[in-house]
Amino acid sequence: MTPRPRSKKGEMLPEHLYYYAQRGIYRIKLVNGKFKSLGTDRNVAVSIAREYNRIARPKVALKVDDLLNYGTFVDEQPFAEHVPRLLNRIMIDEQPSEDLAKTMENDANRTSEFFAHISGSHINLQHVNDYLVQYHADSSANVQNRKVAWLKKLFSYAVDESLMPSNPASLKKKRRLDAKQRSRLKKEWYDAIYTAAPLWLQTAMALSLQTTHARLEISRIKYKIKKPNKKTCGCVWLKEPKETEHGKVYGTLYIHRQKVAQKEAAHVAIPIGEEIKQIIERSRDSLLSDYVVHRLPAKSKVKLSKEVDHVTQLTPDYISRTFSKVRDEVGCCEHLEPEKRPTFHEIRALAAHIFDSQGVDPQSRMAHTDAKSTKIYTQNHVEWVEVPFAEIRSR
Repeated sequence: MTPRPRSKKGEMLPEHLYYYAQRGIYRIKLVNGKFKSLGTDRNVAVSIAREYNRIARPKVALKVDDLLNYGTFVDEQPFAEHVPRLLNRIMIDEQPSEDLAKTMENDANRTSEFFAHISGSHINLQHVNDYLVQYHADSSANVQNRKVAWLKKLFSYAVDESLMPSNPASLKKKRRLDAKQRSRLKKEWYDAIYTAAPLWLQTAMALSLQTTHARLEISRIKYKIKKPNKKTCGCVWLKEPKETEHGKVYGTLYIHRQKVAQKEAAHVAIPIGEEIKQIIERSRDSLLSDYVVHRLPAKSKVKLSKEVDHVTQLTPDYISRTFSKVRDEVGCCEHLEPEKRPTFHEIRALAAHIFDSQGVDPQSRMAHTDAKSTKIYTQNHVEWVEVPFAEIRSR
């Protein structure tokens, strides 16, 4: 006797999913042996069953995914053979800074070493965990999170090229970061470092204190620009100083804060008073440069960083490193462990504290998007937050 053919609704179902024709519903057998109705919609039932099997029955899910989701997808080549090409795509697509590019190259070398005998189609979360143990077991939570982000980025490009069925790094939970360990920069420490610093670093420190901005913005400030635009930090000078109730205003310092580039508060217009004017005038020397913070490299032939457009312009990283070097030479923070000593970035917090103690709201000046009492105006189709006149008196 020929058996009755199965209903099409009951064919090719994920394992442990069944169709009950009498009631017209789909039911899944749970790992505890009980059955659960998944309704009458076949597509919904199949999707739920696959996801349930993926979590509760990983071995079953892998087989079902191979058969149903990825068909004949197989990549037997070691994943390491694909890493150089994937890294090249990342470099072209994302145009990372020179320092970040070097970091990714080092990460790519470790990835190639670790996955030298493992194909992309077989990489799973356990491999991600093993990778972290092998190369970053003693690293901080912050570093480990960055390395997971690297794998997630690399694997996303691999998935895009059908080298992997899914991105296992996206399943890795981020580690909880410890509270910020760095000590705040005290004014007396700032003064000690400023006194020992070279002129260009004094200029950078003083501008950061007056503007509340960080190394990237400070390194980009030009002596003079014709008009404000969203890509340039620089000064627009008045033909004659303007008298205000707080003092003379000589022009406006326009700062574009890149970290919040998509927010309107990223474009800040700061009145140039006597303090900022003196800092800029004092920075001038025999060296011709468009940038207020500048120096001539020690080497006559130096490769220009991607972060600068002139040989006299300083990279943000160089500003930070020199600040930390002078800080340690002065010895004002030698009682602190190296990782707890304040960096150049802490000048922002010091400036905010001083302005706040003077009754000046520092948020708009710092390009914080939740700033209050700010005046927003549009010039050249760019919205600028004009902050109130305020200065920190020189030492």
